[in-house]
Amino acid sequence: MPTFIDAQDNAFPTQAAPTRTVLYVEDHPVNVLVMQALFAKRPELKLVVALDGGEALTLASEERPELLLLDLCLPDCHGADLLQRLRQMAHLRDVPAVAVTAETVTDLTAQGFREIWHKPMDMRSTLMRLDWILAQPEIERMHAAASASATWANPQRAAHRQAPAPIPFPTSQVADAPLDVLTEAA
Repeated sequence: MPTFIDAQDNAFPTQAAPTRTVLYVEDHPVNVLVMQALFAKRPELKLVVALDGGEALTLASEERPELLLLDLCLPDCHGADLLQRLRQMAHLRDVPAVAVTAETVTDLTAQGFREIWHKPMDMRSTLMRLDWILAQPEIERMHAAASASATWANPQRAAHRQAPAPIPFPTSQVADAPLDVLTEAA
């Protein structure tokens, strides 16, 4: 006999609520739509959009993003100047920042950007870069946890650790054997 599941039994799991926030500062509506389409592929991420630098400063303090995506040509400031102002907020000092621009710049690391994403963006490569950048803090936390729990990282435990056993070397029989015997065995 078939079993029927009531809709209230959650037979179909719903998508989880976004757990990480990304701030995108962009004044052009089409570019905002493109980025929203990209983020629709990552429902675990919440995309917060600011249309200018002033709004970005307000949203950054309210939303506490884990990634900053900044257009360089904003109506009220340049993206690099905005990044310097955002870095003055304690919770944003180490948050990765990406310049999203149509400008022909090749290096903005001196201004504090980790990467440059050039417009128009390729969806597949942009999603791969997005995933990679957001994975970095998790990878760093995993390495830190592993280091903290390792015996060699704990000086008190390391003091009680015994030296490893020596590596066994060939016995005297092999060392004393004539060269022609060793060659034939090989």
